[in-house]
Amino acid sequence: MKGTYRPSVALIENRCVGCTTCIKRCPTEAIRVRSGRARILSDLCIDCGMCIRVCRHGAKVAVTKPLDAILATSYKVKVALPAPSLYSQFAGNRNLNRLLTALKKIGFDEAFEVAKGAEIVTAESIRFIQRKKQEGEEGPWISTACPAIVRLIQVRFPSLIDNLIPIIPPMEAIARMAREYFYRQGYKDEEIGIFFITPCAAKVTDVHKPQMVDKSAVTSAVALNEVYFRLLPVLKAVREEEIEVLQMATNQGVSWARIGGESEGLLLQDVMAVDGIENVIEVLDSLEDGRIKRVEFIEANACIGGCLGGPLAPENPFNAKARMQKVMRSNTSPQLRHILDGIDINCYVQKQVEPAKVLHLDEDMAKALEKMKQRDALYQSLPQIDCGSCGAPGCEAFAQDVVQGEANVEDCIFLLRDKVKEMAQEMVNLAAKLPPSIKEKE
Repeated sequence: MKGTYRPSVALIENRCVGCTTCIKRCPTEAIRVRSGRARILSDLCIDCGMCIRVCRHGAKVAVTKPLDAILATSYKVKVALPAPSLYSQFAGNRNLNRLLTALKKIGFDEAFEVAKGAEIVTAESIRFIQRKKQEGEEGPWISTACPAIVRLIQVRFPSLIDNLIPIIPPMEAIARMAREYFYRQGYKDEEIGIFFITPCAAKVTDVHKPQMVDKSAVTSAVALNEVYFRLLPVLKAVREEEIEVLQMATNQGVSWARIGGESEGLLLQDVMAVDGIENVIEVLDSLEDGRIKRVEFIEANACIGGCLGGPLAPENPFNAKARMQKVMRSNTSPQLRHILDGIDINCYVQKQVEPAKVLHLDEDMAKALEKMKQRDALYQSLPQIDCGSCGAPGCEAFAQDVVQGEANVEDCIFLLRDKVKEMAQEMVNLAAKLPPSIKEKE
């Protein structure tokens, strides 16, 4: 079903069996099953990737730029932006310079760490929060690093939009720095290709339709799992004498890959770090209701474990977390390059995040009120067991679909059964009736 928002999660129809698993797990009820196939309500989708995780048939995928297509582009310089979660995917490798060198060996001209952008964003966030404190504003401020959470707030918690910290995410920060660096090297904008290696679908959408900037400095995004499999043999083949000093970020930026890494760097007393979309929804519900107090900053990630648990990361988040701890222990005194140190960028958002234009009952208030009454009345007649057999995630969503003309009452198997019973009883009663000209036998 089409809408104004274009998610990066897509359906491979011939793989979908209409099992309803995805509709039960989608946090914004953005999926329906119609005619035996799942359908995504794009205006409700937040690109969290939950459906990608839970689909046993591989019918949900993230639409990213293929790696071969990226390497075949005509840009004079192709820059890889590895998310710090990439560092935790390889067993036995704790040398970040080796990994960054391997990225160049597979075809990129440069590798600029998103972790470096995270350090820039951390510093700007500290300055912003301190300034707001001096102005008497205590927050809580909500991180904008996870675009799925920003989208969730747009769709389900628009009253919390003003709590979003107005600072661009690390991916955007390092991309701007990369462009400025190559401008100074004499390259034109159209000659620079900047490609983010993403662990999730939400950041793909944030490249093509950014929520907080007019146009992303990132050219496109490639799936982390695709890059991972390309890197595996190359990483093992990199000799010690071939390793370049490419690392720019310290553990402060690298730690953003896991939950808690962002908030730890802010050096605040009252912070909250929450991961997993269901847990985030619970926290945002509490915040909206005023049940969370004296919290300065909320770091919220849609994925369990943070970006380590992204749906496009091949390693499970718990193993990845253990590997990341080893990487960070080996990275306490890294040899760094400082080619971006003289580059300053504007880290503040260019446009205000707006509430999502979700599916309303009707633009006309009188019609909307009438539909609301119809919806509530229908809901009361439903079994309210949220079985999903109708193709909607629950009875309330089904009732809304019916009044909107997207479903029929008979799609509910329980109402259909009751109607069949009534029809059967009417047929029995009809069969027992005799024409008035015929005398009933004694």
